[in-house]
Amino acid sequence: MSAGLLLAASFAAAYVGFACLALAMGRNWEQVYGQRVERPPWRGRLLAVGWPLLALAYAGCWLRDGSSFGSLLWVVLIGAAAMAVAQTLAWRPRWLRLFKAP
Repeated sequence: MSAGLLLAASFAAAYVGFACLALAMGRNWEQVYGQRVERPPWRGRLLAVGWPLLALAYAGCWLRDGSSFGSLLWVVLIGAAAMAVAQTLAWRPRWLRLFKAP
């Protein structure tokens, strides 16, 4: 796999992971789905998917650049992915409808 494609896949995994973690919070769930809930319906599943996706993003960075620079790249990458999710929530929260509300 090419280095650029591996980096893009790692960013995508980090973005979706942070989107899942954001949707696991009631305030963000309300922003995206328009339903006021104290605890989002699929909170456990969202958390169970979000954290491993961040680990997968780390694995991609580690495979691409090794342990030292890969770790640094992952920190920068998750910062950019978290900022991208925050901007999506602020600008177009409906774009984060990854999962249909039950």
